[in-house]
This record gives sequence, structure tokens and C-alpha cells, in this order.
Amino acid sequence: MLIQVTLIAIATLLTSVCVAMPSVFSDTGNSFLKGFVNQELLATLGVIVSITLVSAGGLHIELGKVATRLSINLDRERQAVRYSAYLLIGLLVCALVLVVLKPVLATTERQTAFANGFGVFLLVWAIAVLYDLTRAAFSINR
Repeated sequence: MLIQVTLIAIATLLTSVCVAMPSVFSDTGNSFLKGFVNQELLATLGVIVSITLVSAGGLHIELGKVATRLSINLDRERQAVRYSAYLLIGLLVCALVLVVLKPVLATTERQTAFANGFGVFLLVWAIAVLYDLTRAAFSINR
């Protein structure tokens, strides 16, 4: 629950900054984001997604072993791991669409600010999923 609230707060903050002060996130006002919300974002998310998907697969298998060994139902937990894996793939696809469409559609300062803010949000969301799966993996033996 804390992760969802944090993501909503970050989305609200990014949106507020993009509306009130677009130069903070626009290509003209922020050279780092101009150079990052392109193939660099895809590369970063690609690394996060590939590493996390391997971890999610291992966690899913381990949950199955624990459920069999202890004769308990862990279907809800396994479904959550599957959901997280699919969510990461969806985030990578969203980033690909963003990187392809940003140069075509984002022509004003405010539009580039929203595109860059959305790219930052996708990255934060992927890190939140990575954190959640890591926390689940470390708590499996308790």
C-alpha cells in the first residue's frame, strides 16, 4: 500500500511541476532529461526489466516449491509476482512508445516537460516494482 501511495504522490508532484514550471522538465530547461528520455531511458529500463524478470521467475518457482513442501496455497502470492513481471514488460513498452512519439508530438515546452516527466515516472515505477519483488524474495524464508 505504501508503494502505491508513494507512486501517486510522485505522479502528482511531477504533474504539478510540469504544469507550474515546465522549464524544470522540458528539453530547453533540463539538458539531462533531454539526453535521457530517449534510447538511454530504454537502455536503463531494459537492464532493470531483464534483471527483475529473472528474479521474478526464480521467486515464482520458489513459491511453488514452498507451497508444495508445506501444503499451503500461495496462488495469490504467485499471481502478484506474475502481475509484477507483466507490469515491467508494460512499462518497457510504454517507454518505447514515449521515446518514439516524443520527437514527433512534443513540440512545445510544456509537452516536452510532460513527456520527460512521464519518462521519469516510468523509471520510478520500475524501481518500485524491483524493490517490491526484492523485498518479497528476501522475506520468503522467514
